[in-house]
Amino acid sequence: MSSYDKLIKNFAEMHGKDPKKLLILSFIITIILGAGISLIKIEQGDDMSQLPKDIDEIQVFMRMEDKFERYNSIIIVINSENVFSPDVLREAYILNQELLNIYGIVDSSFDLRLEDIYLPQEELKNKLEVSDSLGYMLIRLSVMKGVDDIRIYDDVKEIISKTKLTVNTGGNIAMNRELTNIILPEMSKISTFGMIGVLLCVIITFRSIRYGIMPLICVGVGIVWMMGISGFAGISLSSELVGVVSMMAGIGIDFAIQTINRYNQERTPIIVEKIVKTLEGVVEPIIVSSIVAGFGFIAMLAGSLSILDTMGKMLFIGVFSCMGVTLIFLPSLLVIQEKVFQDTKNLIKKRMEAYYEKD
Repeated sequence: MSSYDKLIKNFAEMHGKDPKKLLILSFIITIILGAGISLIKIEQGDDMSQLPKDIDEIQVFMRMEDKFERYNSIIIVINSENVFSPDVLREAYILNQELLNIYGIVDSSFDLRLEDIYLPQEELKNKLEVSDSLGYMLIRLSVMKGVDDIRIYDDVKEIISKTKLTVNTGGNIAMNRELTNIILPEMSKISTFGMIGVLLCVIITFRSIRYGIMPLICVGVGIVWMMGISGFAGISLSSELVGVVSMMAGIGIDFAIQTINRYNQERTPIIVEKIVKTLEGVVEPIIVSSIVAGFGFIAMLAGSLSILDTMGKMLFIGVFSCMGVTLIFLPSLLVIQEKVFQDTKNLIKKRMEAYYEKD
């Protein structure tokens, strides 16, 4: 027997003889890495942030943007039957003053003083941006670059929610924020339906609820490891990459299914021998598959787009996280649940025998 085979056998025997220690170790690792999830930042990505910075045209465009476009903007749309109504203009003036008090907003296109609300319509049209039907008025807020756009937008939304006017928002900042508010719940919904579908498939495959739930537990722990390591590594997750969690679930569950399937194929009644033979059969394929998939994902770092760079890093971490969970956490879980199941089964059998003896 080679030293490599001995190492696998010794590792497998640890799971068979001391499963609680390895399970506790897995829980400790999960708790530590789980703390790293709070360090992950979800950034608001835009088209420019995804483009490579070393292209001459991009560098020229960014220099021109810094020089001539110093501010981002939030558009406030006021809807009324007649936006030149003194009551509407008074409320718009109060709203504009409150918005200008938000840190990061440096200017507004609303160029009207309180005493000007009774000016003739022609003069008002020169000062304000309104539609021909006088049903809409635009207020363009200039937002300083480099500040937290999301915080500013949330402050704007809070203020306009208190006004008596019918107000909507627009602009890139508003669009990015609202898209994020849509994407996150949608991805959560997709992940939930995906997990339910996977659970049903696995339960049907193994013909067991017990063995059907275990792969999902492993994937959940693997995702915690992936997100925690990514958080400690300082990787930021953009709204476009929220779906990487679902992608990792689909990839990582394969390791658990293969291990559980091999475990069920072993017919020996001795649990230690059963888990040893299982790991001897799956450790090498799982490691090789992880290395192959990992290098495939890490190759994405050669691309110029930042979205590919982040996705490659997270999937690379995710593959090896799921591998670690499958080799450290799952075998001990299989051994412990088997022992508990056998003990429960034997206990029920003894009680049934005692019951029939009394009769």
